[in-house]
Amino acid sequence: MSDVVLKLSKEASDKLGQYAREGGLKTEEIASLILEEFVAGKGKVYTGEWKEGPGVRVLPDWPKFSSRVVKIEKK
Repeated sequence: MSDVVLKLSKEASDKLGQYAREGGLKTEEIASLILEEFVAGKGKVYTGEWKEGPGVRVLPDWPKFSSRVVKIEKK
C-alpha cells in the first residue's frame, strides 16, 4: 500500500471526521475506504479543458446502485 497526502477543505475534513467517529474509525481510514470503494466499484473521473478557465474540469462519477458493504475486523 502506498501513502498519499490529501489536502481537504475544513468542511470536507470535518465531515469525513464525523463519518469516521460514527464508525469508530480514524479519518484517514474512512478516506482510504471511500477511495478504494470508488475504484473497486468502477467509479470514473472525467477531466477536460475548462473553456471558461483557465484550468480543467473534473467530474467524478460514482457507480450507480452500488450495494457493496465493507466489513472491518477489529484487531
